[in-house]
Amino acid sequence: MKTVKPSQLELDQANPPKTREELLLQTMPHIDLNAPAFKAALAKVDQIAMEERAREKLDEPDFDWAKDDAVVFKEQLATAVYFNRFDDLVIRQQSPWSDDGSDVYVCIAKPFQQVFLDKLCDALGIPSGRGR
Repeated sequence: MKTVKPSQLELDQANPPKTREELLLQTMPHIDLNAPAFKAALAKVDQIAMEERAREKLDEPDFDWAKDDAVVFKEQLATAVYFNRFDDLVIRQQSPWSDDGSDVYVCIAKPFQQVFLDKLCDALGIPSGRGR
């Protein structure tokens, strides 16, 4: 096994090589970059590198949508807020089973809307709203 010096691992920031071919010419000037054998060898190296990247991707641990901290939003059903013809505040959530008509409704009669809004604001930790 050949020993590698730390200086060989350092990048030359003042004059970095631009391509793999330039690096090879710099370190092994006797190589003919236009030779068919050299081009075939580079193609093999590229194929190996691509396979290694694919293998690394496959070796990543399984992603768990329920437990992974990277998930910002968990699944959320469509939700609407509106007033019906009786002036009730309606909070309606779309059924998870498509258009079967089983949406979930919460209706709050006009006399209780302010209390509901105040309690909701308290639960969210925001100042109570006044309106409608």
